[in-house]
Amino acid sequence: MKIRIVDIAKQAGVSAGTVDRIIHQRGKFSEKAYEKVQKAIKELGYAPDILARNLALKRELQIACLLPDPNDVKYWTRPMAGIDKAISELSSFKVNIHKITFSLRALDFKEAFNKILDLNPDGVVYVPMFLEESKIFADQLHDRNIPFVQMNIHHAEANPLSFIGQDPVAAGKVAASLCNLAFNKEDEILVVYVSKGKQEYSHINDRIEGFLNFFREKNISTDRIKHLQLKVDKDNVDYEASLCNYLKKSPNTKIIYVPNSRIHLIADILEENNIKDLMLIGFDTLEQNIKYLQKGVIDFLIAQQSKSQGYNAAIILFNYLFRKENVKSMNYLPVDILNKENINFYEGLLE
Repeated sequence: MKIRIVDIAKQAGVSAGTVDRIIHQRGKFSEKAYEKVQKAIKELGYAPDILARNLALKRELQIACLLPDPNDVKYWTRPMAGIDKAISELSSFKVNIHKITFSLRALDFKEAFNKILDLNPDGVVYVPMFLEESKIFADQLHDRNIPFVQMNIHHAEANPLSFIGQDPVAAGKVAASLCNLAFNKEDEILVVYVSKGKQEYSHINDRIEGFLNFFREKNISTDRIKHLQLKVDKDNVDYEASLCNYLKKSPNTKIIYVPNSRIHLIADILEENNIKDLMLIGFDTLEQNIKYLQKGVIDFLIAQQSKSQGYNAAIILFNYLFRKENVKSMNYLPVDILNKENINFYEGLLE
């Protein structure tokens, strides 16, 4: 049986006009009335007529998605594919989703978000790669009352409508738990932060902190956990020698943990130099990472369902703008552990 506004009004003990204002978020209504109507809606199992709402829209909703260019960093190919999936599924609705990309330079990010501000969309999905510039962007969105969803990296101080991505601290702890299975008292763990230019992302630091916290919480000394930063940009061609020299001087190193997606660079160095008997743990299902996982050079990858990030971020914002749904402020995705034996069955790649 179709639930009508008058049925909700009767159940809630308010007028039909009050119910209409609350459902469509227009006009004034009291908090008490709102609570009564929400309770009645749940009790009656009411769902709004989405098609009727679509017809009632006088213009298309405009949603802007701001992501790093997949041509620069292959990781972003799958989140972008997720956004494409959302675009396809929402094609029958009055919504236009704009995809805007930026290279991994703060200036390019700023130019890209200025394009979005010129567009003046109804909502924004973006990846806050650069802290200072992202804060400026968020402030301007708040000034314009434009809701936004952050994906992959969470900047709580920006006060987004919602975040979707992996809990980086938990992911670091999962990586540490895998290391701990093979960690002997005389062994050393090397945490390698592979970076380009002056990049420094909060979620990478959180993955390292989660990794260290795992051992601290188990009262295991972190003295045997060492750190090495390798810059792989065009100005530094000696990163291969830097790693090889470190390993030569530190024969007790048995495990290498790379808290970002560039573990394939480490695997490549180890294979080229015939360095074996090291456990390698890193992140993300890049094609190069999967290749080395299948060859057994990389032991474990921590995956984060990157296609789902892009898809769900767009859908969450659509549901908020179009369906007037309440959305969760934090939407954590699973911390998936992949190895040579299960990579071919991973749903995050098959979807």
